[in-house]
Amino acid sequence: MASVAVICSFTSALFIPLPVLADGRPYTVKQNNKVDSDTFIGYKVYRTWCARCHGTFGQGLAASDLTNTLKNTDRDDFFKIVARGKKGRMGEMPAWQSNDNVMKNRDRIYSYLRARADGALGAVTPELID
Repeated sequence: MASVAVICSFTSALFIPLPVLADGRPYTVKQNNKVDSDTFIGYKVYRTWCARCHGTFGQGLAASDLTNTLKNTDRDDFFKIVARGKKGRMGEMPAWQSNDNVMKNRDRIYSYLRARADGALGAVTPELID
């Protein structure tokens, strides 16, 4: 029984939700390109693992334009797609469930892409809020 409790504690620690603002946004953007630390980390992880297919700013490249896709994809569906992958019109997105860096930062990646999809963060390199 003790091992089950440890596994449950470890698993739930991986999915700690980020704070959501009163207006429902999971990010903060100020002065057009200054973002909160979680969104900034999301940008860095996105740039490392996702940008090569989805474009530097999520605008699409070899894979879909995430600034449009996220307008119709909720957080839970986004998490499932990132973990399991997806076959689409442009090809196949790989499953990232074995990549710990991507999986532990899904909330942060989502915050970054949500800011792009909402138009709060334009096609600019984000900076950390001072």
